[in-house]
Amino acid sequence: MSDVDVPSSQDWSAKATTTIVGYVDTVRAATTGKALVVSRLAVYFLAAGLAALVALVLALVMTVRLLVVATNNIPVLRDYASDGEVWMAYWILGVVFFVIGGVLWRKRGS
Repeated sequence: MSDVDVPSSQDWSAKATTTIVGYVDTVRAATTGKALVVSRLAVYFLAAGLAALVALVLALVMTVRLLVVATNNIPVLRDYASDGEVWMAYWILGVVFFVIGGVLWRKRGS
């Protein structure tokens, strides 16, 4: 052969493979990369929403129990209820939620 370097078939195939892989990675990053980010965000927000819902329910249960203990220690109410009755806690929470609902109802139009 001559003194001129002729690229071997292995060098040509490696370069072609590298070029094709580069294009495929570019297309994949532009298409599925964004979809992966959005799907991860959706999963994280769903998990955070479920955790917040559980925390809200537990806070409501703790509030009822706290109100039961607090109303059992009021001397005037001991004549009307025995220990552990929750009707006064329900009344207090009902009034609180009623007031909150009324305030939000008035603000719905503005």
